[in-house]
Amino acid sequence: LVGLSDIIDQNRALVDAPAQARRVVNFKRLALTDMKIDLPRLASKKVVTAKFAEADVLAKFASSAWGKKLAKQSSKAAMTDFDRFKAAVTKSKKARTVRKVIGQLKKAAPAAKKAVAKKK
Repeated sequence: LVGLSDIIDQNRALVDAPAQARRVVNFKRLALTDMKIDLPRLASKKVVTAKFAEADVLAKFASSAWGKKLAKQSSKAAMTDFDRFKAAVTKSKKARTVRKVIGQLKKAAPAAKKAVAKKK
């Protein structure tokens, strides 16, 4: 998550963030968010950090759907082999429970149809 510090030309921009070095990035590699910070052109690192903290951008992004998706991806990438095994076991148990309930509902459905047909 970075803020635009300056526009170099039609293809590149200078971006900056509190925990990152200022660098040049191609516009094709950037994706805009709804969050906006009023940064002065070529602001110092101190000003950038203050503006990011003032607008609480990182917390807002972390609570957005996009931020949650990225957090989920990073936590999944950091899983150990045993964590993946536990997740697979949990997933299979859940699927088994769902299959069992759906099977019971399917068995109950024909009986309910017959009962409705007899009333008519």
